[in-house]
Amino acid sequence: MTALLMADMSGAEPVRLQRRSLARRGAANSAALAADLVGADPAAQPSGGMAGTAAASYDEKWLQELLFRHPELILLDGIETGSGGVVPLCRELPIPRPGGNVFLDVLGVTRTGRLVLVECKLWRNPQARREVIAQIVEYAALLRSWSFGDLTARLKQKLGSTHANPIFAQAEKHWPDLDEADFVDGITNSLAHGDFALIIAGDGIRSDLHAVASHLNGQRAGLAKLSLLEIQLWSSGSGQTLIIPTIPLRTEVLQQRVIISETGMPLRLEEPTSSETGDVAETAIERTINPGQAERKALDRAFWQRFIEEVRFDHPDQAPARHGGANWVKMELPDPAGWLTAFRSSGAKEEIGLFLRLKGDDGRRLFDELATDLETLRSESDLPLFAQVRAEHPFEADLGVSKPRSAFADEDQQLLWLKDAANRFITMIRPRLSQFSETTA
Repeated sequence: MTALLMADMSGAEPVRLQRRSLARRGAANSAALAADLVGADPAAQPSGGMAGTAAASYDEKWLQELLFRHPELILLDGIETGSGGVVPLCRELPIPRPGGNVFLDVLGVTRTGRLVLVECKLWRNPQARREVIAQIVEYAALLRSWSFGDLTARLKQKLGSTHANPIFAQAEKHWPDLDEADFVDGITNSLAHGDFALIIAGDGIRSDLHAVASHLNGQRAGLAKLSLLEIQLWSSGSGQTLIIPTIPLRTEVLQQRVIISETGMPLRLEEPTSSETGDVAETAIERTINPGQAERKALDRAFWQRFIEEVRFDHPDQAPARHGGANWVKMELPDPAGWLTAFRSSGAKEEIGLFLRLKGDDGRRLFDELATDLETLRSESDLPLFAQVRAEHPFEADLGVSKPRSAFADEDQQLLWLKDAANRFITMIRPRLSQFSETTA
């Protein structure tokens, strides 16, 4: 049996234990309980977070951090024999959806690359019990539309990691002999097929959850295993506390039918533009007729060549930037976005910036979703984004960000801002494009 001892209970005298429940308490009781739970074992003490949280309220946030710091309490081996346990990746993972982000309590991964989604809930009322099942199933459905690259980019942003593969880096600490290629394939398959371990953790599991899970099993279609984890707290009169996880009820498997293409991925081929292949004769003529303009174009192209060579994207699926035309480059994206344009304009309105141009019926639907969530997108990307309809018939609209060129001291500063803004924009938009593709397929 797995248990976590949060205070020294090794004395020779037998100790009488009393069951405690996870519930909101008054400040005095909460402070006392915080002292119980951070006992004498330094390894059991969180660095700054849990003690402070417990002192304010002994609630779902506390339980979330407890499971993140002590993943052995999740009992995944008891749910799936041979899983090898779970390595926690992050807490409060933001998952975008129309209307704003939702946040998954704990995301973890098994040795085989299967993703583990954990939601924590106190069982104060039947409505809360039903809501948490709806939440975790919704989060699983949203994650199914992500690629491995989407997940990697999100975790890099959430954790502030610069590692090329932060998921593998975290897992390798626990399993040093892990094969990276097989592990990545496992995560990719977990996402593509909705093959997740869904775990609801709480202080007291009720039998009515069976009916809800059985109903979902008949209605839904991913391979997702829904498990219920009860966290029991026992304390002695002297303040010693024992935490015991149990799996009180049988597991339900939610079967989902997944239809994929023969290759499993859409493929869009794009012919190189004339600006990429170049027209030597035209360039030679221009240099003869208008040498000043030709020199300006050469300097602009040199600027964008630096951008192409230096920009780095956190999202591993993102292809390198390419020259587009006079003073702009493009970064290819899945349909209906086409590509993200980075530009520098001159003349009456000298600006630099980025924009995503959306056209047609699919473009209108995507633009409406993005415009509705504009404040969320701004907060997520830390960019002052704008959303603007350019024409109704046929539909054409832009989502972008720009700054006056006068805001920068020189071209080096322009380049630094463009590289950072492009990476933030790509990291923000690609998961939403994946979700849009999933919902319109």
